Amino acid sequence: MIPPQEASARRREIEDKLKQEEETLSFIRDSLEKSDQLTKNMVSILSSFESRLMKLENSIIPVHKQTENLQRLQENVEKTLSCLDHVISYYHVASDTEKIIREGPTGRLEEYLGSMAKIQKAVEYFQDNSPDSPELNKVVRGPQNNVRSLGISVSALVS
Repeated sequence: MIPPQEASARRREIEDKLKQEEETLSFIRDSLEKSDQLTKNMVSILSSFESRLMKLENSIIPVHKQTENLQRLQENVEKTLSCLDHVISYYHVASDTEKIIREGPTGRLEEYLGSMAKIQKAVEYFQDNSPDSPELNKVVRGPQNNVRSLGISVSALVS
């Protein structure tokens, strides 16, 4: 048999270990409860964040679509303006080339030929797109008068 002193020492040792284990178990339970509470709070925060994110996405998507539509419209307007600038340039050919054509090719043959080419392109444009346009007559009439005077000048030089 175990002597009573050893048994009581052994008993105290076991009771101390049991008490220590109960404290550890209590600490683990408290920690688990805190962890559960933190998890619930985190889930709540994430749910709220997800809800707000969905609302934001639902409000941003229409804005994004409108922005895309506006960008497409802006591109169309820019293309249209570019085309209009090109067409309008034909309406200015007569006035832009008038002085050079009137003065003739003397000393500026390249510039003169460039002006004649512009006039030819304008004539082609108006014949294709607006044959009854007064601009067509204006573009054709100026060089015709100057071609006559050029012919007279060439005849005078040849004679």
